[in-house]
Amino acid sequence: MRNLILMAFLSTISLLNAKAQNQKTMVKQIKETVTFIESAAANRDVKQLAELLHEDYRVVANRFKGSKTATVLSKEVYLEMMKNEKVGGTTYDIQYNDIKITGHTAIVDLLYRSDTTSDMHKYLILIQDEDNQWKVVSDIPIIME
Repeated sequence: MRNLILMAFLSTISLLNAKAQNQKTMVKQIKETVTFIESAAANRDVKQLAELLHEDYRVVANRFKGSKTATVLSKEVYLEMMKNEKVGGTTYDIQYNDIKITGHTAIVDLLYRSDTTSDMHKYLILIQDEDNQWKVVSDIPIIME
C-alpha cells in the first residue's frame, strides 16, 4: 500500500512538472512570435506578417488617437496599410505585463515603448493553429499619450 501511495505521489509530481515545462515552452514560443511580429511591423515586412497573423486577424482600435468610435481592421486592410506605409515602421521595446494561457489560446498584455513615438499598450490574443504554431488573431492597441 505504501508503494502504491508513493507511486501515485511521484506520478502526480511528474505530471505537474511536465505541465509546468509545457507552460514554459508555450510562453517562450508566444514571446518569440510577438518579437517576430514587432520586428516585421517595424520593417514593414508584409510577407512575414502574413505568415504570423491568423487568417481571421483583426485590429480593434477603440477611440484610437482621439477618434470617438471603434475601428476594426481585417488582416487584408492592415497588410495593405502596412504596404502603403500608413502603419508600422517604428521599432519598439516590448515589456510583457502578463501572459495567460488556457489550452491553445493566450492573452498577452504588453507595453510597447519607443523613443520616437507614443508608447502603446496592447492586448494580443493568440491561438495555436493545427501545426501548433502561435498566430495573432486579435490586436487591441491603446496609444499612451
